[in-house]
Amino acid sequence: MKTADFLLGLSGVLLAGAIFLQSPALAGVSSAVMAYYSAVRLAFRGEGRAVLKLPERITELEWAEIPVEVESKFGIPGKAIVRIRNPYLEAEDVSIDLEPGKRAKTYLRIKPLKKGTLDPGVEAFFTDKSGLFMGELRVEGVKPLTVLPSPRKVAEARRLRKEPNAFAELLHALGIGSESFDFEELREFLPGDDVKKIDWKATSRILRPIVRVFKRETLADVYVLVNVDESFRREIRNVKTDYLILILAQLIAYFARHGHRVGIVAYNDHGVYKVIRNVYEPRKALSELKLEPKPGRPQLRPSPLRGNTLIRKILRIKARSPLSGIEKAASTVPESSYVVILDDIGLHPWAILSAASMLEDKGSKVAILYPNPVRFIPRESIGPENLESLYLVYKERKELLRKIRSRITVVELSPKDLLPRVVNAL
Repeated sequence: MKTADFLLGLSGVLLAGAIFLQSPALAGVSSAVMAYYSAVRLAFRGEGRAVLKLPERITELEWAEIPVEVESKFGIPGKAIVRIRNPYLEAEDVSIDLEPGKRAKTYLRIKPLKKGTLDPGVEAFFTDKSGLFMGELRVEGVKPLTVLPSPRKVAEARRLRKEPNAFAELLHALGIGSESFDFEELREFLPGDDVKKIDWKATSRILRPIVRVFKRETLADVYVLVNVDESFRREIRNVKTDYLILILAQLIAYFARHGHRVGIVAYNDHGVYKVIRNVYEPRKALSELKLEPKPGRPQLRPSPLRGNTLIRKILRIKARSPLSGIEKAASTVPESSYVVILDDIGLHPWAILSAASMLEDKGSKVAILYPNPVRFIPRESIGPENLESLYLVYKERKELLRKIRSRITVVELSPKDLLPRVVNAL
């Protein structure tokens, strides 16, 4: 209830009491209250204005002081109130005492909560000292505010990896070494992350869970088991790009940048093709592997998880060994190593799981880097005639991926993880 309404109600109650009780004293008090109300109301006439000098630009999340000059032409002393109504501008309301016909200067402190162009939404009022009446002041100098991004948020955005790429996810899955207290970067939350590492300030700003990543103290030997067989080469190659070369180059550069030694074990369906240890430079490793384009149609439909027993026997007879090529490659890796298997899980899933099991029995940490061949199909080759069949193949591969992920870590790779970054890596 406003003070003026309260006084009118009090005067009415006193007057009614004076009539009912026939009390001259109550009638006198009622008359005095009404006289005061009337005197203030008659004197509360005039106008005023508030002039703001808004800057051209201000910075997000930083306080800024805006000069304010208030002029009163009301007939009684009182105070002026200036406030901001925009919810994206945090402000401290201004209250300043004014005498009739006088001017006063002060500062309005505001802090923008978002960047862009904001309408301040300034309101100014004049009220008498008793707070009975309030009149609106004319506001001048108001214009849209240009809010620049905060340098702190810009620096944080540069450190923030909004979408963790496959290589970062692979490093996280291997969990090489123990974490130190040295901060490295911010990135999006991945399955298995400790919720205690969530950066709540960054999370609240982009409305997605963000975690703090710290540098790892221990350096390690990382072995990359890569399938160089013709069947795999055909799946991730098109007319312009040999993706296997790009994947290997970036994988070597990525682990070398983090200080880890890289060893490469190349294999095909029959056995180990080549072993390269202590690799630091992608070009040297690729020149030793001598990877050449292999023409032919890729195998998009995945093989069954259990595998065809007859086919497995034929392959083992052809290789003159009870072990497949990837199993032989796994046997060359030292104990307690970090291993990345670069292969298509749809070609021989039973052999991949067998090799992974062999490595885990030796105390190694294993993760599969899986280039899904469906994702590597050029867009121009996809049309209405093959769209349905590709979708069915994609669903089959997703189901196979789900089953294998229940037993071992698999990181799915697509061209978007490669092309924008591999230039910098090389």
